Amino acid sequence: MDEYYQVHNINEAINALIDESKPFPPALLYTFSDLSVDDIRILRLAWPNLPLMRRRTLLEDLTEMAERDNLMMFEEVGKIALEDEDPDVIVSAIDLLFQAEDSRLIPIFLRLLQNVTIDERVRAAAANALGPYVYLGELEKIRPELLQSIVEILLKIYANDVSDLVRRRVLESLGYSSHAAVPELLRAAYFRPEATWQESAMFAMGKSADEQWQSFVLANLEHENLKVRLQAIHAAGELALFAARQTLLHMLNQEYKNEELRHELVWALSQIGGEGIEAAFYRLMDRIDDDEELTIIEDALDELNFTNDKSIFELMNVDIDADLIHDDENEETRAENEAFEVIDEETDGTHFLSQGYDPDEWQHYVDDDDWDDDFDDLDDEDDDEFDEEEDA
Repeated sequence: MDEYYQVHNINEAINALIDESKPFPPALLYTFSDLSVDDIRILRLAWPNLPLMRRRTLLEDLTEMAERDNLMMFEEVGKIALEDEDPDVIVSAIDLLFQAEDSRLIPIFLRLLQNVTIDERVRAAAANALGPYVYLGELEKIRPELLQSIVEILLKIYANDVSDLVRRRVLESLGYSSHAAVPELLRAAYFRPEATWQESAMFAMGKSADEQWQSFVLANLEHENLKVRLQAIHAAGELALFAARQTLLHMLNQEYKNEELRHELVWALSQIGGEGIEAAFYRLMDRIDDDEELTIIEDALDELNFTNDKSIFELMNVDIDADLIHDDENEETRAENEAFEVIDEETDGTHFLSQGYDPDEWQHYVDDDDWDDDFDDLDDEDDDEFDEEEDA
């Protein structure tokens, strides 16, 4: 039996971690996924006795595994590691818990963020981890008072903290927020001379779901600083900026050899959609030999198809009343126009009139004196067809 499919227990994994005379067997990493209550208790007791370098490398390996395989559940290890004294271990633990969406972690992250005595890297990581919870709050998936508490603390830290790294991570998390104070903070960060602040501003603008930042993002798609440029490209994808499509397509064709840049361009274009992108992806696949990267582009093609289908659906969602009814029309005319709207009870939306609707063509029929004649002709044709079927 392959060693990766053997069943191991937590004690075996702990003993292997303690024994620094031998390399840690990679197969034992799977032992830390989806721990039982007893396993959690055993690991918590053993954790302080594990060698520091083993603790660091374990968390790094688990984070990498979790990114590759979303079926791996290492959250309990991350929660234990949050109690560690080593800053590197705590930062890795926060990274491991970044996608956990566990509201019980919010007080822990807030406590770490506000503790000015600990390493700024830990505090910056905690600020970064709070961003997804701000997003969940904006979607009303956590209690409003909890969202308010998070945002108020983030604003306070941003205003008073001495660490630029912490303040930039706070700004990035505030990008998810609809708080009235946030737009001015983003503008101020954008116009600072340091590229690091411009990078953070681009990140936050991308997370805002606010099209007011379109001109800022478009202006930085070819920024001389690669990190700023990468964040601008990502923001263009986040905001689905169709105006960025041609620029990004040109960049993909010209600068495809830069792997990091290439990945961002592919992702952003898959979110924007439109003509020419699919062909560009296939041309790129002809230039790439790496199987893993080919898989990334194939996934982007799937996402592109979804994006394009969604765009078509949105174009078909036409507000008929807005085209037909004018402010100066009387209530009787309004009622007559509304009578043409057909409601589908199953979909709770407008029916065929909103599918590919052309207001000029519709108005032609409304104004046509032969309206009734058209229907009479249709009825005659239907009757003739019916008679022929009956004769047959």
